[in-house]
Amino acid sequence: MTYRGVLIDFGETLAYVDEVAFREYEKALVVALKKCGYKRRLRDVDCALASVYMESSKGELRTPAEFWNLMLANLKIPEQSELPEILQAIRNNHEITMWKLYDNVPATLSTLHKKYKVALVSNCAVGTDKLINSLGLAGFFDCMILSFQIGVRKPDKSMYLEALRCLRLEANECVFIADEISDLEGAREMELKTVLVRQGSNTFQDAKDMNFKPDFQIDYISEVTKIL
Repeated sequence: MTYRGVLIDFGETLAYVDEVAFREYEKALVVALKKCGYKRRLRDVDCALASVYMESSKGELRTPAEFWNLMLANLKIPEQSELPEILQAIRNNHEITMWKLYDNVPATLSTLHKKYKVALVSNCAVGTDKLINSLGLAGFFDCMILSFQIGVRKPDKSMYLEALRCLRLEANECVFIADEISDLEGAREMELKTVLVRQGSNTFQDAKDMNFKPDFQIDYISEVTKIL
């Protein structure tokens, strides 16, 4: 079959978080809090970050200030004007080193974009649009459907529908590429063809059907051009 559009996930599909760099980021947050008079354990900051990232990805938090104020609240630190700016500056300094692209991602996206309309469809927190731009990927997408902007997370059908609307294509003209089965389950319900990239670390997290069979399977995102 000839496809006209490709919908593709971001985290663990195109890029992943370097654990060492992420831990340095969290340590920098702990140091900043301590300098402001709030001594918190690394474990507490880690838990607070995970919770706030999830809330932000649902569209509950639309600005960096809201993101950091919720984290401070989770850490039982009073809301204040200066600290969110300090913490956001730390995030800005560390984020580009925390996120690593998988091998040959720019070349792969370039090849796809020459043949198809391409939409990024990602569950992500506020600020991810700037990260994608910093990684040099934004130009490969005809549109970016990000959960914190839409207000829902995959596998909610609104994510896929918005991408199709933006690309002006029908579901049966497109494929969806991701590392998580739950995302692929949602795509199949929309009648999109599905491609599982097995390089991700949470393939079956939140999956409804542990026996789900995607239409295509690849080990690395760079292999997708061989099947489309």
